Amino acid sequence: MTAPARQMAKEDLVVRGVELTEELYDLIVFCVHAFVRPTTTELYALKHDDIALEAEPKRLLVTIRRGKTGFRIANTMFGAVSAYERLCKRYPNAGGDDYIFLPDYTNRATAARIFQRQFNLLLDRTGLKHDPMTKTDRSVYSLRHTAICMRIILSHGQVNIFNLAKNAGASVNQIERFYARHLPLSREMAMNLQSFGKG
Repeated sequence: MTAPARQMAKEDLVVRGVELTEELYDLIVFCVHAFVRPTTTELYALKHDDIALEAEPKRLLVTIRRGKTGFRIANTMFGAVSAYERLCKRYPNAGGDDYIFLPDYTNRATAARIFQRQFNLLLDRTGLKHDPMTKTDRSVYSLRHTAICMRIILSHGQVNIFNLAKNAGASVNQIERFYARHLPLSREMAMNLQSFGKG
């Protein structure tokens, strides 16, 4: 999905009066590595003062001030760092109180709608709009689902689900009900189930 997003940015596309740029690509990369909800109180509320670069491991600490579950500080995966660095280059004069995505739009609901329209065009182009497994249409919010599911799958069953839930501002119950229930069973997960820890 990221390659088609970059390709679309080269086509001088305008969606409902707004140019589609590589910022859509950066939003996708950021979302699938940051576990934040793409809402006006989480992703679109983020300002540069809410982001801190950390090392070992390389990541961002993202301060969510008014999230669905209240205040939290979330660790990102390292992929979010490069997306954030590109955003900083795109808006070199941005200050700490400026939004990281579409900072020229003070109305964050408008910023959210702009990205949803652009993302819908991307979904239509790639044939990914409809999810046959869940029988629902995908949206920008699907990127959060991807972030959480990727952690479970790519960790080969090793990720601590309590830590993942806390970081994502969710509960273990929510992860089990809304994210993990459609994941395929794997050899690694079976091995994890039968492990006795390292002693």
